Amino acid sequence: YNSGRRKFMALKRNLHNIDIAVRIVIGVVLIYIGFIDTSYIANSTIRILLGAFGAINIVAALMRSCPIYALAGISTFREKR
Repeated sequence: YNSGRRKFMALKRNLHNIDIAVRIVIGVVLIYIGFIDTSYIANSTIRILLGAFGAINIVAALMRSCPIYALAGISTFREKR
C-alpha cells in the first residue's frame, strides 16, 4: 500500500561539536573574505567560490550533518554512552 507520501532520506548527524565550531568559524571567515571585504582577493570568481564554500560550511554545521561525509561513510560524531 502506497499512501502517496514521499519518503525522504533523513540526514543522520555525522559532525562532532568541535567539527561544527570549526566549520562555523571557517564559514564566517570565508564569507567575510568572499563577499564583505573584497580587497583581500582580486579575482571575483575566486571570491564568489570562497564565499559560497563558506556558506555551505555554515549550512552543514547548522544541519549537524555533512552530505560529503555521509557519501564517504565518515562520521566525527560519537553518541554519548
